[in-house]
Amino acid sequence: MTGLGSEAVLRALRRLKPDAVAYLPGFPLNEVVRKLEEGDQPFEVIPVASEFDAVGLVVGLAQSGGFGAAVLKDKGVYVAAQLLAEEGDWPGLLIVGLDADGRGSYTCSVELPDVVREWKLRVEVPGTQEEVEDAIVRAAKTSRKEHRLACVILTEDLLLSSRPPSGEAQVEPTGEAGWEELLRALEFYDSVALVVGKGVLGDVSGDLPAVTSSLGNEWKEVNRLKETLKEAGLKVRVYCTKHASKFLPGIPPTGVNTGNTVREDVLFLVGASFDAFAVRFESDFVVSVNPDPDAYAHRIADARFVMTLSDFVRELRERLR
Repeated sequence: MTGLGSEAVLRALRRLKPDAVAYLPGFPLNEVVRKLEEGDQPFEVIPVASEFDAVGLVVGLAQSGGFGAAVLKDKGVYVAAQLLAEEGDWPGLLIVGLDADGRGSYTCSVELPDVVREWKLRVEVPGTQEEVEDAIVRAAKTSRKEHRLACVILTEDLLLSSRPPSGEAQVEPTGEAGWEELLRALEFYDSVALVVGKGVLGDVSGDLPAVTSSLGNEWKEVNRLKETLKEAGLKVRVYCTKHASKFLPGIPPTGVNTGNTVREDVLFLVGASFDAFAVRFESDFVVSVNPDPDAYAHRIADARFVMTLSDFVRELRERLR
């Protein structure tokens, strides 16, 4: 985990040594939570049942002269909205993992920094992984000085990527790796599912630090891929990840709480990254197409293609001739 924002969060908390840190497990802060639970920490670590309880613990410590911190995900801030709006004039620290990246995001996640500012909380949004540790420490110190809650907001790219956000995806050539296996699978199986991840979307991250859209707006290439596979005699169905469904009306989502499981023989994860965690499938062969070499979908695929979707479709058409 060296070099990840998750490690920087732990380093900052150890420097600050608050009286207690409340937490709830939740992506993208699971790695922080795991480290909090492991070994001895120079502060009390308290698991709580809800984000309301986490914020309540921080406020309660402040009211008794102490200083606390809470680790929670973005949607939890909305759960505790009333408490934050009413009790934000107490010192304390919230470290919020934002389920938002340059490959697409929930709208409520992207808007969170502005919402929190409206509640008069201090907001820090580090721009790089190198800034995370100092930003957390600075926010805590300023919180005491200004006597108001401070919120440090961290995107999933800062927390989990092994490379910092940048304006351009670092595309690495795939070469021949994966093509032979893929062509064999397409010849052997009858049905294909295309699961479209956030990477097919344009950059909806606003001003948040994130890896710019890994595929760009390549929806037309999804249709080209679908037609290419149909021309090869395959039955094709298109789904999207739950994370992308907000931006792709009319495309059935698959994943937790959707009721849809991919049962086609071959599964293409197109532009999926960490949102591949939630995909539910029973496919025999999994393909990942994404120019981001850090995309999580590459780790669970049988054939991995680190390239843009347009380049992939072009080469696939050539090989299927």
